[in-house]
Amino acid sequence: MPHSSGGGSHGGGSHHSSSSHSSSHRSSSGGSSSRIRTSRTYFPGARRFVYYRNGVPNYVYSDTDLSKGPSKLRFLMLIFYVPFVLAAFLMIFTSFGVPEKLKVDYNSQIVIQDDANVLGDTTKLGDALEDFFNTTGISPAVMTVYNSDWEDNYTDLEKYAYELYVNRFYDEKHWLIVYSQPKDPDDEFNNWYWEGMQGDDTDSIITSSVAYDFTNDLHKRLLVEGTKVNDAITDSFNALTPTVMKFRFEGETFGIGIFMLLFVCIHAFFMVFFRPNANKYKGAKEVPLDGYYAPPQQTAPQPQSVVMKQASCEYCGGVYTIGSCNACPHCGAPIQPQDYTVPVHNGTSTASTTDTTNTNTH
Repeated sequence: MPHSSGGGSHGGGSHHSSSSHSSSHRSSSGGSSSRIRTSRTYFPGARRFVYYRNGVPNYVYSDTDLSKGPSKLRFLMLIFYVPFVLAAFLMIFTSFGVPEKLKVDYNSQIVIQDDANVLGDTTKLGDALEDFFNTTGISPAVMTVYNSDWEDNYTDLEKYAYELYVNRFYDEKHWLIVYSQPKDPDDEFNNWYWEGMQGDDTDSIITSSVAYDFTNDLHKRLLVEGTKVNDAITDSFNALTPTVMKFRFEGETFGIGIFMLLFVCIHAFFMVFFRPNANKYKGAKEVPLDGYYAPPQQTAPQPQSVVMKQASCEYCGGVYTIGSCNACPHCGAPIQPQDYTVPVHNGTSTASTTDTTNTNTH
């Protein structure tokens, strides 16, 4: 749909273009559901694991199976970021280059409609508009109206110019300039307005920076005492046409694209790849709890604090927990038979002993 390229008024200054395209990006993370809960002390629902660092076993409680590592399915989250990455690259690559002339596959007749009778001889204006069309493929149009034509039914000239565009042109390749003033303007202060309305297909040529410069130039010319409306519009188009199709760099668009790309990449890294706990607990194995947990309102006994028996490997000297492995977790050497007391859930230990050779494999 057409959108404003900028405009202004005698008493209110100028305003600049409003983009026809907007986007809203919202992302959310999984929160605590995607995090690994760990603790040095027991908590309800936890399982106990042992992992080795510098030859020393460390115990940790977790509600997640630390022995399996992070799920590979997390990489499916990368699909979520694809549209944002593509949008960022599109903004970056369209922020610079030489514009391409529009294909003339529409009714490109140049329109000059002076309903307010302020333009006079439009020969030079017509030549300026035709030069602009031949250079860009965009068909410019100029219309003049009275303030009374729109003030009673529209809040501003921009909305009225939009209606003029969609009712007159059935494409997105026109650039309409609307000028408005009172039927009987005050000699000391002519309360005039003007507005530009461009079709969406013109955005690649009439970019925000091009529209900004044109708006400032035309508005300044209209403010000069004694300048005719016809001459102001003619001179502004003549100033724009020689440069409008040259190489350009849209710094604002480029900056937004770079910022979006960096934000998405950093967000994806922390959501998908950053797993400090996964590396910390790499190689962890589950070991049985000393007892079992019961909520405070129940009468079941609390877990007993039994120290797991440890031994040193006779080959590498690494420390391991007896009963948690069949071979040295450090060097893989076979473990010598050991006896250890089996913890039970009634707060005491059995008097019998168990030989680890029952479970060890040589």
